[in-house]
Amino acid sequence: MFTSSKLGDVAARNILDAIKRGIWLPGEMLPSQRDLAEQFGISRPPLREAISVLEALGFVRSHPGKGVFVLSTDPQGEPLAPPTVRPEDVFQLRLALEPFVVGLVAQSITSEELMQLRLTLLDMREALAAGEMAAVVEADILFHRQLVGFSRNPVFKQSMEQASEAIGHARAIMLARPQELQAALIEKEAILRAIKAHDSAAASAAMQQHIIHACERLGIPVRGTSVVWSQQGEGGT
Repeated sequence: MFTSSKLGDVAARNILDAIKRGIWLPGEMLPSQRDLAEQFGISRPPLREAISVLEALGFVRSHPGKGVFVLSTDPQGEPLAPPTVRPEDVFQLRLALEPFVVGLVAQSITSEELMQLRLTLLDMREALAAGEMAAVVEADILFHRQLVGFSRNPVFKQSMEQASEAIGHARAIMLARPQELQAALIEKEAILRAIKAHDSAAASAAMQQHIIHACERLGIPVRGTSVVWSQQGEGGT
């Protein structure tokens, strides 16, 4: 029997296939959730999960009170990144911001927050083992969002949200590369171990290496590789 996560993964793949086949064109609004749920024979919760994944990946965008609209794609059916934002610019932002963020999180993480991160990576590992690639990417996205949220700095969260569409474009590419998602999971587990140990320097360095390796996997050039946290700046760890 399918779980909700599995149903959401199947629905995301079906909707994405329909978009790539031109059933719903860029700029068009998807059918209502009720109609889509009936079409795919699922309930609304997994359908909402599917829409959330596709929105994070840059294939659709939800407009409250209006509906869900298909975004532009290239001839191979991949989402187009915003024309004014280059992937290397986004990853440079991440390289500057996220290592510092995890350094802060390592200092102030609570047991409840640590458990949330553990559960997210457990979901990612289980989805990867089951071959549910959309669910893997969703957990990947959630892990980074949780870290930014746990920094307790709304400016960091706002900065990452502004770059979320371009980040989603890069993760859409990773959707078809299970072996690289496995490598990304291993890197995230190293980040979590450092956070659990309240080691800001190690957490920062692990996140830096994760982002650099992500750039290498995607063939994205990025400048700037200095580790943000020094041993003297660990703040009690």
